[in-house]
Amino acid sequence: MRRSIALLALATVLLLLAGGAGFSQDASLAISEKATVVDGVVKADEYSFTRDFGQLKLYLNRSADTLWIGVVGATTGWVAVGLGSQRMDAATIFMGFVDAAGKVQFKPQVGSGHSHQDLTAKDVTDSIVSSAMKEANGKTTLELALKAGTWVKKGQAALDLIFSVGGQDSFAPRHSYRGALEVKLAQ
Repeated sequence: MRRSIALLALATVLLLLAGGAGFSQDASLAISEKATVVDGVVKADEYSFTRDFGQLKLYLNRSADTLWIGVVGATTGWVAVGLGSQRMDAATIFMGFVDAAGKVQFKPQVGSGHSHQDLTAKDVTDSIVSSAMKEANGKTTLELALKAGTWVKKGQAALDLIFSVGGQDSFAPRHSYRGALEVKLAQ
């Protein structure tokens, strides 16, 4: 009995350490002076907030006017990040891949149940300042610059995000990895 409790305690500690390994960075996303260049390449110290989920790395930075998002997926298929919900349903999703000819395919989508469709809401599409994608060394990177005012309202305490990767160059296949995160916003 004592051995079972000790093993359970050890397993719990190891799980907490393993789960927390990617979470030792900043606890909240504050307005930053860091320069973020949207070029499809995430550089060291370019983002003020990072999380490593193994199959996907999430990067965030913000100024008073701009919200920058970087997603690096361990895939040669598609990557996506969504805002406004921790579920696919009702989230605004930015999704893309680099096709076999090297051409970037990028679409804003809206989550509907367990699916998504093309997004036509002008305020959302107008919030995209710039985007860039690259595929190299078995990884696909999506970087976005968005008008912060569309996504972060005065006094807002947190930003809800979803993120995912897929193994194909298509907007239709299901994800091979997905996750959600609430990011605290420092005022």
